[in-house]
Amino acid sequence: MLELLVALLAAIEHANTPRIMARAFAVTLSQHAAISVVVLGDGDRRAIVECVAGEWRTAGAADGVMPIVTGLAVRGPAVPATWVGDPALARVVALALHHLAIVQRVAQLSRVAHASSRELRERLQRSPIVARSAVMRDLVARAHLVAPHPTTVLIVGESGTGKELVAREIHRVSPRARQALVQLNCGAIPETLVESELFGYDRGAFTGAERTHVGAFERAHRGTLLLDEIGELSLAAQVKLLRVLQERAIRRVGGSDMIPVDVRVIAATNRDLRAMVRAGTFREDLFYRLNVFTLAVPALRERRDDVAPLTRALVVELAARLGLDAPAIPRATIAKLESMQWPGNVRELANVLETALILGAGRKLELPDAGAVIEADPDHDQRFDAAMRRAIEGALRASRGKIYGPGGAARQLGLKPQTLQSKMRKLGISRGAFAESLAFERG
Repeated sequence: MLELLVALLAAIEHANTPRIMARAFAVTLSQHAAISVVVLGDGDRRAIVECVAGEWRTAGAADGVMPIVTGLAVRGPAVPATWVGDPALARVVALALHHLAIVQRVAQLSRVAHASSRELRERLQRSPIVARSAVMRDLVARAHLVAPHPTTVLIVGESGTGKELVAREIHRVSPRARQALVQLNCGAIPETLVESELFGYDRGAFTGAERTHVGAFERAHRGTLLLDEIGELSLAAQVKLLRVLQERAIRRVGGSDMIPVDVRVIAATNRDLRAMVRAGTFREDLFYRLNVFTLAVPALRERRDDVAPLTRALVVELAARLGLDAPAIPRATIAKLESMQWPGNVRELANVLETALILGAGRKLELPDAGAVIEADPDHDQRFDAAMRRAIEGALRASRGKIYGPGGAARQLGLKPQTLQSKMRKLGISRGAFAESLAFERG
């Protein structure tokens, strides 16, 4: 019996399917007794083999077999009585079936992983950027050129042009594509929370810090960090960001340990950072840290060849989200859309198309009335900014540079002090000039 058990263990070592395992049992057992059918396992894992003309083949029926031990039955004219109920043989059968279950489970997981990998590769190969125009094709080519490298990228362009999509494209085709892309909108974070959002904080760092918070840099470790609206960061936050970019390590708020981070930084802004540097509202050293490889995303009015394919892609996407059919788009509609200036760029185009889908109930694109869409006025933003600048500077002049409290510029304008400071940074206005004029008058 010992010789049989050793032979069985050797025979089943490399079996990886129920049929191969059953055949291994059959060949080995037939060398010790006259048998013609072997049934191994039960249920979905049951395999039946039969000896035909001296060769063991898969069989469909198992009539007249004799159960030997759990999981094993045979048919033959002379089955040794010592096999029946033998605990050692039962153990070998159980071990074989367990081994087979593990092998099949690993094979299944491998198939799932392979399918997931294939799906991921296919998804990664699909770029969401519409680039029919020459200027956009050039932009995408430059993005692909810098993507394989860890180089810091600065993406500039008007609001709504798709700067985030360009950042995602860089990450998508980079070696970091399988790691996280963490996005942080610097303009949406209160100044008091910028440091903890960027670098995190340790438990007990301040009142209410009941657990450790992992910041954006740590979450983006070995991946990509997109710092959107970078021009909205305060000077104090700019100093802290500069230190991290130089040292490639962060210290959580309330922590003492330096934590190394491997992060590819992409910054995006619709502001003129050079003008802000001249105005003293953006650090020159940080600007040069960020402005290593610059990508300028053109306004939609500068890439009219992209309006038609953008419209078709957006209509399909919006219709699916709204639960409507995507209607055909007449050439006249495309021509009208191409003739507009789109001060809000792709974001405005998407809003107009969503309205048109709703008005047309999915049967057609019914563009809103001309009055509902901002028509061509390239000087509109400049005039608005100029008017805002005059109002803010007048309030600062009247308050002698004071922003907070009674008589402060914020109260005069009916704004929150933080909102006023954000607008001042956007326009490159420094309160120092008005405070200095007060000091000069006093001198």
